[in-house]
Amino acid sequence: MDQRIIDRLFVRLKAIFPKWREIWNTDDEIKAAKRQWMRSIVSKGVADPSMLKLGIDRAEVIGWVRPPSPAQFCEWCIDAAKALAGIPSQADAISQIMTVARRGDHNRRHTKMTPAIYQMYRFIDWYSFSQKKTEDAEKMAARAYDEMVDHWRSGLPFAEQPIMIEEHKPSGVVTKSNRDAGRAAMKELMKGMVK
Repeated sequence: MDQRIIDRLFVRLKAIFPKWREIWNTDDEIKAAKRQWMRSIVSKGVADPSMLKLGIDRAEVIGWVRPPSPAQFCEWCIDAAKALAGIPSQADAISQIMTVARRGDHNRRHTKMTPAIYQMYRFIDWYSFSQKKTEDAEKMAARAYDEMVDHWRSGLPFAEQPIMIEEHKPSGVVTKSNRDAGRAAMKELMKGMVK
């Protein structure tokens, strides 16, 4: 990671958080903080300038007077990037998956899902999931969420949900008029065949 990016980041942090001097009193403390922030940013995988911009945007609206820890800032960057990619929070995603699970196999396939939720859906072993108690199923869904986020963070696209073909459903009720109309239609067909 380029030192100039960290320097610019700290200029922005100092402008956003008016009480930054309470944390970084001397030049040596600022240099040490920059090293720590650089290590955290690289280790958390948010070194891309566009992700840092998302974290800065969040910092501007958070309303704090002191700068966050590097881990908190990285979390802001990741959360904002996930929201931009259409990834809900873990709690919301688990709730959506549990709702889909309650619909049953046939209806589950016909449920329209966001790309992130559909990718999560694909990481679940649905037979095993259906055999679990609610707590264990939620743990499975949490693991699937983590796998979906890892999938996204590795730069892979989300799978597209296939469009399901609706089955034609017969009217169901056979009445005397339906039966008579069917017999008349069959008679007409048979006339053309028998000579």
